[in-house]
Amino acid sequence: MKHNALSAAKSLALAAALVLSFSASAENFIIATEGAYAPFNYLNDQGQPDGYDIAVAKEVDALLDDVSFSYQAVEWSGIFAGLDAEKYQVIVSNVARNPQREEKYLFGDVPYVWDATAVAYKKGRTDIHGLADLAGKSVKVAVGSSNAHIVESWNEQHDNAIKVIYGDGEVTKALLDVQEGRADATLVDPAVAALVIKSQDLEVDYNVAPETSIVPIYWLFVKNDAGEVLKHKVDAALKTLHENGTLKTLSERFFNGDFTTEEAVKHASQHR
Repeated sequence: MKHNALSAAKSLALAAALVLSFSASAENFIIATEGAYAPFNYLNDQGQPDGYDIAVAKEVDALLDDVSFSYQAVEWSGIFAGLDAEKYQVIVSNVARNPQREEKYLFGDVPYVWDATAVAYKKGRTDIHGLADLAGKSVKVAVGSSNAHIVESWNEQHDNAIKVIYGDGEVTKALLDVQEGRADATLVDPAVAALVIKSQDLEVDYNVAPETSIVPIYWLFVKNDAGEVLKHKVDAALKTLHENGTLKTLSERFFNGDFTTEEAVKHASQHR
């Protein structure tokens, strides 16, 4: 009996040591997200980051034994500066590629969602369908955002035809500004527009801008050796989540549709 008791005690001690060893081997990385771009990311009733971006990150976390994630909500206006200062190591916040970002940061190779660009305008207007119709009109976009880059690039080629109003990235504010006439339009993801317009009962409508492309959205990492290692691990996990249908399931849960492939987004845009 004494021998059995000692054996049991040793087994328990070994199991505890293994648990501690496993916990110690899982390196924690902080993921920053805006927390104000539902359904991609938002703060839940407990004040914690939530939404599609976070749900995907938690599934990635579950697949990686040697990695763990914690989450931090950061205002869009300062989110890249925080990565520059390495206050966190990853941004998962509906970030699209552009040349300026690629110079400074490390993008993943496997997209976790695909994004279209919609022009939102006050319901009843018939003069706005795409970027070409915004000449001489005011458009509100978040400073430093992909949508701001779209408008700025358009202006570079069209003699600054669009008046740009920069905001903080809060979509509800931008759509309210459109409804109340403080801006003629705003650029927004169509899934986000649909959710906010319905939940806030706004007199706003939108069209997918025909001049824009459906683009892949990636995780963004700090550009150093550790970021490179983490990127490869995350890419492998995202590939698995694509193949086993988890990303599609999460997309349908948060967006009421599949936004995980270019073809699916194109179909959704054409059959709205």
